[in-house]
Parts: sequence; structure tokens; C-alpha cells
Amino acid sequence: MTRRSDDRRAAVLKALREHRSGVSGEVLASALGVSRVAIRKHMEALRESGYEIDARAGEGYTLVSSPDSPLPLEVAPLLKVPFAARLEGGPATGSTNDDARVLAHEGAPEGTVVLAGQQTSGRGRLGREWSSPPGGVYASIVLRPKVETPEAIVLPLVVGLGVARALDSLGAHTLLKWPNDLLSADGRKVAGVLLEGLSEGWLLSWIIAGIGVNVRNAPDPTASTCVDELAGRTVPLAVVAAAVLDGVADAYRSWQTGGFAPLRAEYESRSFLAGRPVRVGDAAGRTVADGRACGIDAQGRLLVETATGVVPIAAGDVTLR
Repeated sequence: MTRRSDDRRAAVLKALREHRSGVSGEVLASALGVSRVAIRKHMEALRESGYEIDARAGEGYTLVSSPDSPLPLEVAPLLKVPFAARLEGGPATGSTNDDARVLAHEGAPEGTVVLAGQQTSGRGRLGREWSSPPGGVYASIVLRPKVETPEAIVLPLVVGLGVARALDSLGAHTLLKWPNDLLSADGRKVAGVLLEGLSEGWLLSWIIAGIGVNVRNAPDPTASTCVDELAGRTVPLAVVAAAVLDGVADAYRSWQTGGFAPLRAEYESRSFLAGRPVRVGDAAGRTVADGRACGIDAQGRLLVETATGVVPIAAGDVTLR
């Protein structure tokens, strides 16, 4: 789909919302400078995305209802931070990270976003499956920071902080579990972050920041919760998506301007692990640190106080002891 087609479809939807009693295909075609056949195609595409649109002789097209889904057409008008350069996606996909990776390889600019209300092949860290049922917000953002790979180690924390701020703004307070989970105060998972990237030598070419948020449902009620439960109300999925994109954009811009140091105190104030006994394992399951979580350093590493001293952890799988 071309960007021009997307713009026209957005204009069609805007016209439908402005003419609640109906608008004719002829009027729409004239206003947009396209044929009535093109208008019919846009209407069919909107219906396929979940919009309910009536078409009656003499009355034209009438928008009956809009889907509760993080569709680009729903999210774009809600964005407040000028960062998203391009919004793609639909009701469901295999993996928004996979879709965004294809776009990044094709040269998509920073701020390109892929959205979905369901993933059929979602994944988390270390290749684990990420349950992505309907009723969630799944977003992947193409980032192109002009930094060397070691400097980007903090990006999962920066993105996580942006998501936490966004959920706070909706009344759903969360804590951050290093390096990439957002939890309720009682330790149930609300959201997760997965970053994947490509580098040429030491220089990063791009990073995909993948974000999954439980909004309507908790996949496992004993281990997870959702935004609606924490906020005590039903929050539209598009509202959650827009808040998340704005929150991440703000945190990312702050990091680009001043590095992680100015964000460190805020991250630590939201840390779920602070002061807790933890075990940190590597990808093979070997213990690399066993002790008490005592903070985050300026490079975004988890600090674990062990029997032999404080150990900085750049990467690992953390469990509470």
C-alpha cells in the first residue's frame, strides 16, 4: 500500500466521522480527486479492518462503528509527540518485530512503526514465546541511533521507562524489572520489551524496539495482569498505543540528548528488583551472580551485591530467590 493511498483512506475515514448522517461517494470522490470506484475500494478496505460502514441509496456512506483496535488510522490522530514517521499494521500479524525488520532492511526511516492487536508468532527474550492474544497492543518501532553498539545497551531500559510513563498516564502504575519487563506492584507481568538490531562493525544500522502490552486480558491470571485491571476502567486500545508511542519517543529523545545518566534515578525509583535477593543466569542457565539487587549503573547494568562484592551485569535472566 502506498503512502498516498494511506493518506486518502485517512481522509475518507475523517469525512465519515464528520458526516455522521452520511456522505455520498460522489461528494467524497470530488473532494479527494479520485473516482467513485476508488472510494468503494477504500470503504471495503476499512470494513476489512473492522469498521462498520452502511451504504444506502440516497444517503451515501455512514460510519456505524469503529473497531477497538490499535490500527494506524485510529492511533495516528491521537499522537502528541512528532516522532512517528510512518504507521503500518492491521488487526493481526505474525510478529510486528519481523514486519519492522523487513521495513528497516528496506531503508524505512527512524520512527517507522508497525502496530497490531494480535500476534500469532510473538516472541520474547532468548527466543521465548510471547503470548499475544487479541485485546493487547503490540508495536515495533524502527530506531536508527547514531551510536556504537556498546552505547545502545541501555536502550531496553530507556524504552521500558517510556512505556512505564505511558501506562502511568492512563492510571495503570507499573514497576520495571530489569532489563525488559513491566510488572504490577505484586509482581504480575503487564508488558514486555524486546530489542533486536543490526550493526556494521561497531556502528548500529538500526534497532527494532518491540513492545507488547496486556490491555484487555491477562494471558495467565496468576502471573500476569492487564492495563484495564490496573486502571480500573476500559481503556481504548488505540489510546494505549498512542500513549506508548509518545512515551517511548520522549524517553528516546531524552537519551539521545543527555544519555542514560539523567534517566537513571527515575528508572531506579521504579525498579521492582531494588533490595530484593536475586539470581542472574546467562543464556545457558549458568549462574553469573547471586545476591541482592542494589541498583543500576550509568551504563544501565544491574548491580548485584554478592558475598564477594558488587557485580555489574550487562545481560542476563533475573529471578527472585
